[in-house]
Amino acid sequence: MSIVELFGLDIYGLGTDQVLSIEQIIFIIFAVFLLSLVILFVYKRTYQTTVYNKSLAVSIPVIAMIIAVIIISVSSNIILSLGMVGALSIVRFRTAIKNPFDTVFVFWAVGLGVTAGAGLLTVAVTSTIMIAAAIFMLLAMEVFVQSYYLIIRSDNCDNEEAILESVKEIYGKYSLRNKTVRNNTLDVTLEVRSKEDKTTMVNKIAKIDGVSSVVLLSHQGDYISE
Repeated sequence: MSIVELFGLDIYGLGTDQVLSIEQIIFIIFAVFLLSLVILFVYKRTYQTTVYNKSLAVSIPVIAMIIAVIIISVSSNIILSLGMVGALSIVRFRTAIKNPFDTVFVFWAVGLGVTAGAGLLTVAVTSTIMIAAAIFMLLAMEVFVQSYYLIIRSDNCDNEEAILESVKEIYGKYSLRNKTVRNNTLDVTLEVRSKEDKTTMVNKIAKIDGVSSVVLLSHQGDYISE
């Protein structure tokens, strides 16, 4: 039994020549808005940067509703659909999405608008729940190794061995990316990887005699400094 049948709302004449009423269109758009809030909730809980992109968060529900309106329009009129294709073909998006993970939510919003606008509310609801669950499950799995840049500054070049031994003890392996020695001051940049959250372990490195600062920088731009 579909969601439409469950609520007794046969709102879709899509697939026939029936034209949707204003009440049916409002119901579709409102349903898309509610489902897009689920996408927004998942985005705010799983964003990978220091702060989430507010403009993208606002755009997600709007994109889904606009796509739904377009699909409803082109489904009811073949001539309009051809004109819509021609009009949209001249649109160019020049704003680059820096985080690939944000692209997932953009496509998710587009997919929601297409399926709901085409009258497939059951598919829209089911896919939204399954995609949300899949994202949470993938992020919760510990098979993904997080890479960090460990930037250490020491006022004593003689404690380099102690620093590297401490890093090896915490993270196991490391790769030296940069080393600078200037006036008995040592700056090293190491790439380390870890499946677990070992960000608090930088405190141990910071307590080494001569170490003045320790910065742990992730590839997404998040950092913790001591």
